[in-house]
Amino acid sequence: MSTIIEKQSNIRRLFSKLISNQTMQHAYVFEGFAGTGKKEMALWVAQALFCQNPGENQAPCGNCHQCQRIQTHQHPDVIEIEPDGLSIKVAQVRELKEEFSKSGVESKRKLFIIEDIEKMTQNAANSLLKFLEEPDGETTALLLTTAKQRLLPTILSRCQIVHFPVRPLNERISELEERGLTTSQSALTARITHDAERAVALAGDEAFQQLVVATWNWFKFLSKKDDQSFVYVQTDLMSTVKDREDNQLVVDLLIIIYRDLLNLTYSESVLVAFVNHEPQLKQLADQYASRQITEILTQLLEAKKKLNSNVAAQGVFEDIALQMIRT
Repeated sequence: MSTIIEKQSNIRRLFSKLISNQTMQHAYVFEGFAGTGKKEMALWVAQALFCQNPGENQAPCGNCHQCQRIQTHQHPDVIEIEPDGLSIKVAQVRELKEEFSKSGVESKRKLFIIEDIEKMTQNAANSLLKFLEEPDGETTALLLTTAKQRLLPTILSRCQIVHFPVRPLNERISELEERGLTTSQSALTARITHDAERAVALAGDEAFQQLVVATWNWFKFLSKKDDQSFVYVQTDLMSTVKDREDNQLVVDLLIIIYRDLLNLTYSESVLVAFVNHEPQLKQLADQYASRQITEILTQLLEAKKKLNSNVAAQGVFEDIALQMIRT
């Protein structure tokens, strides 16, 4: 069993009981932050439903032919859908509905896992509603999302909602240190992701480290309201970011820094993300009013929305610089 499934033991026990008692509903929304184990749990539920040699409380063995095919995404009756580009399109849902109408290849049961359900187009979401209103046969849909508020109320009302909680920051940092990461690496990556495996991968990723350095150097210009912060975007920052995920990481790192600054305005006993720069952060915190930092955080959250809407990253970053200079 994966570590992240063990961390969500309450949810695991819930589905063990539902499967044992044969009281599974036809649709569930798994909602929570990225890295809290939604996809891993969805696959575990699939294994528990199809396992040939279930253990106590219907726990999947993980070793039988059925479990192995689910783990490697090759089971004909477990269908996984994820965004095609930036969205889940109506054609994908039509194909899904066709699958819903068929009997299972190897049994009567079928299970569908739809990732990032909040990225469905309006037409796709409306198309999905018919199945949720009139489920056909022994079918179960697991809808995964990090943004429950963006789902249609009509979809939410037809599903059981399962919240995936985040473990406390100090627990995540301790786990990463036990895995061999330094305090500095753990303090930062635990804020980037709630998934320990990804945190370890990031800590060893040279490109990520370069991105962290570039963002910190940009922050130094921003904190001084230096005009160079605008120039730095084109001369240095844009050569470091490679894709949409990197663009988001830059803004996420700035949000992490300014949140630490905000916390430091109230207390000095804060474990900051950029441990190696703690003295500079404490000095800066003395120069800011909490209101100023709150305004900056609001601007950064707006920048994230623009990136999510596919606005060009360079323009978003330059706008951040201009706003910081004027703040």
